[in-house]
Amino acid sequence: MTKLKTVATILSMLMTLGFTGAASARVFTGFYDFADTQYTDDFTDVRRGSQINGGGPDLGKTSHTALNFTGGAGPAGDTWLTKWTPGGAPAHFNGRCGIGVAASILIHPFNNRKGAGLVALLNDANPGDKGLAVILYDNGNTDAIQLATIDPFTGKVIPLKTLPVIAPIQENAWYVVLMELTVDLAYEGHSLMVEATVLSLQDPRDPNSDFERPIGFLRFKTPLEDIGLQPAGQVGVMASAINAVADSSVTTWIATEGFEGPCSE
Repeated sequence: MTKLKTVATILSMLMTLGFTGAASARVFTGFYDFADTQYTDDFTDVRRGSQINGGGPDLGKTSHTALNFTGGAGPAGDTWLTKWTPGGAPAHFNGRCGIGVAASILIHPFNNRKGAGLVALLNDANPGDKGLAVILYDNGNTDAIQLATIDPFTGKVIPLKTLPVIAPIQENAWYVVLMELTVDLAYEGHSLMVEATVLSLQDPRDPNSDFERPIGFLRFKTPLEDIGLQPAGQVGVMASAINAVADSSVTTWIATEGFEGPCSE
């Protein structure tokens, strides 16, 4: 019951974060705590799949099942990436309907820049395709929330906006990360509006506990084509490390499409 209450709260926040006139979601992924075969049934590895594993306990030893990212990256950095494919089938979300993604994220021991995050508008059929990610980074005295594009073929992360969080990220503690985006028609293309929030929890050892306070927030607007994204794409989960070991866990992952009212295809 606690998990369902938490999911309902996250969905409510996704549907009201900076926008009005919320409507019922046209697509709802359901709740994933990555127990049993949830991951193998409904997700497909995109990059560094051998180091992405579900069904086991989280890396912070808080006794919760999670999707775990392991392995290291050198000074150039790298990305771990997976996408939601229910029953093995691709699922594209239309940004013009509004897309929301949320999850609880835990980062294990500190060693240089590392983190995990949410993915939307992901396309990975052809070289040059990209996705959009919101990443929570643990980086010593410069912990941050970052909006970036990711290249599923090379693992390259291109930051779009990075802001410090107002309280240090604690290792082996759960944080809720929310991302909401809309894509609108604009002159000679589309405009993208993204908002993202990081929330601490009253019990940092329990990803299903009540929210404590926001510790990070960013807002970003840009012509969509300027950053190489498409108006529709897949949703998923990712991790990032630069000269570090990934060692991050994700649970209570959900995504929605269609909270901004009627959708023009």
